[in-house]
Amino acid sequence: MSRIKAGLKMVPGSCAVLACDDVKFRAHGKPGALLKEKKYEKKMNLVIGGSGFIGAHLVRELIRNGEQVRVFDRDPFPVDVPEQPEETVQGDILRTDDLFQAMQGCTTVYHLAGIPMLWARNERVFEQVNHQGTVNVLQAARKANIGRLVFTSTESILAPTHGNEPVTETADPQLEDMLGPYCRSKFLAEQAVFQAAREGLHAIVVCPTLPIGPGDRNLTPPGQMIRDFLQRKIPGYLDCTLNFADVRDMAIWHRLAARKGEPGRRYILSGHNLSIHDFFQHLSRESDLPCPRLKVPYAVALTWSYVEHYFSRLTGKKPKSSVTGVKLCRRSMAFDGSWTWKTLGHYPRPLEESIRQAVAWHRRYLDQGKSTKDSQSH
Repeated sequence: MSRIKAGLKMVPGSCAVLACDDVKFRAHGKPGALLKEKKYEKKMNLVIGGSGFIGAHLVRELIRNGEQVRVFDRDPFPVDVPEQPEETVQGDILRTDDLFQAMQGCTTVYHLAGIPMLWARNERVFEQVNHQGTVNVLQAARKANIGRLVFTSTESILAPTHGNEPVTETADPQLEDMLGPYCRSKFLAEQAVFQAAREGLHAIVVCPTLPIGPGDRNLTPPGQMIRDFLQRKIPGYLDCTLNFADVRDMAIWHRLAARKGEPGRRYILSGHNLSIHDFFQHLSRESDLPCPRLKVPYAVALTWSYVEHYFSRLTGKKPKSSVTGVKLCRRSMAFDGSWTWKTLGHYPRPLEESIRQAVAWHRRYLDQGKSTKDSQSH
């Protein structure tokens, strides 16, 4: 595996991002070859955001299917993953030149990078990273003559303002329906991808729901919920219906979308609809821990989220509940992905399997952390 050196750079008004200042890499032990000069026997895939939860599983899925993978991410690829990418590039999606360099020799690009959280102290980062970063990816893809591009959107922008029927691929969200800066940024990014598809780029959109399963190192929102449950940090809950799918199924659907997806189409990567209460019941059975008993009314939850938002802006500490997240619970977050399952030819695995393996992984992670602290205290 080769790595491109990177230097740390601060983007004004944003968080720290990594920017390449040396585009040379080490291939098969021979230093100094430029990225664009390397020859490949197989087609190379670029996974932007490949060190994240879904991204790392996508890298494994591609490698297991005999494909070569280059990862472009701010963070190093997890060293404990058995399947390692051919190359890793630490770079910045706010710099088109970084992206263009990373795309050399690639035929397919998967763009999963972005800010997945619903809250940030500086809300401008959502527009900068999620929207403008995607525009940069599209510009670099056109310049590099990329054959296929898969953009990872989100289910949050599809939640309808009225009704409670499960959402399908026919949903037609509008900008004025978006809740908060995260949803607006992802909606605008998705619209940019659709526009690029109309202009001739083979671009496909996938909308994952809530991913669960092993390997959630950076703690996505559902991973944080599982972790908090295991640590008994959830005194109460706002009940609503959500959709959960195994992260490994999401990786498979990403790969199949690149192979079978139609340009300019949206595919919903969904699994099982269930209430928060029912989800906690599953976690309780797998962990032998009690469920939270306090069911919080919507008005109370929303009021408290505004209070948390105010103090979080002052302190920089991430709130336990975001205003956007609470408002989304008021909408229908149930999804029907049966058209995507049939079209792409893969169906979700049983929910119990995903929850069991997610709980086991998080418990091992917590036990390892406890063991490390105990050893350091002696």
